Amino acid sequence: MPEILGPMSVVQRALPTGVDGTKLAEWQMMEGTTFGTFVGQLGAAVGAFNQELAQRWGYLFGLSEDFIVEYPDGGSVTELGEITDHSDRDPVMGTTIGHMIDLKAYGGAVGGSKRFFRDARMAQIQSTIATIMHQARWRFEKAVFTRLMTDTENAIGSAGYDVPFVKGGGSVAYTPAPWAGKTFTSSHSHFLGLNSGGGKTFANVFNDLAETLAEHGHSAPFIAHVSVADVETIAALTKFVQFVAPVITTIDRGGETSGNQLYANGQPVVFGGTIGYYQSKHGLIELRASNRIPTGYVNMIKSYGQLDTRNPLWVRVHPQVGFGAVIVPETTGDSQWPVKKVSIEFEFGVGIGQDRTNGANAYLVSGGSWANPTIS
Repeated sequence: MPEILGPMSVVQRALPTGVDGTKLAEWQMMEGTTFGTFVGQLGAAVGAFNQELAQRWGYLFGLSEDFIVEYPDGGSVTELGEITDHSDRDPVMGTTIGHMIDLKAYGGAVGGSKRFFRDARMAQIQSTIATIMHQARWRFEKAVFTRLMTDTENAIGSAGYDVPFVKGGGSVAYTPAPWAGKTFTSSHSHFLGLNSGGGKTFANVFNDLAETLAEHGHSAPFIAHVSVADVETIAALTKFVQFVAPVITTIDRGGETSGNQLYANGQPVVFGGTIGYYQSKHGLIELRASNRIPTGYVNMIKSYGQLDTRNPLWVRVHPQVGFGAVIVPETTGDSQWPVKKVSIEFEFGVGIGQDRTNGANAYLVSGGSWANPTIS
């Protein structure tokens, strides 16, 4: 089971090989801060960052140390045959298909010379750490939404591919397994275009995406990611479920016949971007808004819980590292000032998990043609 690096594990991996830990603990910067204290503060910041990412986005992904994702390829299915005591049971052999998740390392550094730590003020170092953490968060979140909402296949090596959800053809043509009497072909796609000029609205988007997930056996509640730019339009839908303060027990609409009809008590505390719900034909949909998503785009998934491998994405980590950023000091030959700089590295890859049906995207636009969004 891949480890999520917390403050203690980050600090334990921070001491450089070949450098005396006691000497480092005694070494002081200009303000009197020892290296041991500095590493402890840095480890706490990095560990908290790792835990934050897992808590905030864990509903979307599971963790994996494997670079290959293998799963059954669908096709026609017949009923199980009736047998007797004298029947000869024919063996059944399923077929599989697969894809890959690339693994890349990203990083930044504090320092740059041995004199930097000697003369630096702690405020300077803390500001630099905060900047690196922000860059790491930006890199990870952008990678998550890019894989979640684009149909691009990325080549890995000479024959491997990082793939999207069910695309309809492509280099790794996947046929979803039949479900509840419905069969699919390799042309089946989870990237939909809806024509806003032809009368389609976000109500059609939510219903169509919910149906797309439900027909593969995923059941509500679903989670839909929408653009912040579309929140006002979505909130005007008849079946939009608005959050109201817990003190409100009755709602007098004063004879109004339009606007919201449904309300939910409580506050959106699980995810900061939750704006409400939509009651679709296939069940309740939680709506989460993000500035990273352009207007008109909606992604919908089924979450099976924090870091569950049935979630739509897998995050690949190195088996010797785990999930999250780590501290890597760079030493010098100077025993008085033994640290030149401290790097923060984050090694991961984001890919689709084993169930390529657990995710669907739609683009509400004039003409109704799907085009990949540009994730900011």
